[in-house]
Amino acid sequence: MRKALEFAFKAHEGQHRKGGNIPYIVHILDVMKYLLYENAPKEVIIAGILHDVLEDTDYKKEDLNQFGEEVVKLIEFCSEPGNTVDATNMKETWKQRKEHSIKILKTATRNQALILLADKLSNITAIQEDLLVIGDELWDRFNANKEDIAWYYREILNNRDIVNDTRMYKLFKERVEEIFG
Repeated sequence: MRKALEFAFKAHEGQHRKGGNIPYIVHILDVMKYLLYENAPKEVIIAGILHDVLEDTDYKKEDLNQFGEEVVKLIEFCSEPGNTVDATNMKETWKQRKEHSIKILKTATRNQALILLADKLSNITAIQEDLLVIGDELWDRFNANKEDIAWYYREILNNRDIVNDTRMYKLFKERVEEIFG
């Protein structure tokens, strides 16, 4: 895990969470924390640590081979097509990328779903905390409006029976209901 953490620190160096000065690595550490709470396998935790490398950095799949085939496959699962450095159609629309995520989530393995849920739990928690501080101005940070974001999080909630026995799912559900009703 240490090697993955060092890689993630280097890969995300200088990046910050949307709309603030919080280093992006805090999100990565959140994801790792949630996966540790679920006693996820080591490969799942490593993939969770590295889940945004293909989307948010200049690293490519080949750079991740050092972490093993299973880890790379889990990272690829979490990476939205059209949103990676080596994608042919860079940055598909927000809605297209989210529809893809919802579609693949329906057939995800438990390990795949755990990583995706840890990522989304970290994101929704940041939204909830920022709403308390800055209010509805928060929604201006995103590439989608509040209604579309609510749709996305509700779809995640409704499409993952495989992990709704987890602490993460319960926390995620509570936050989605609190924010979006």
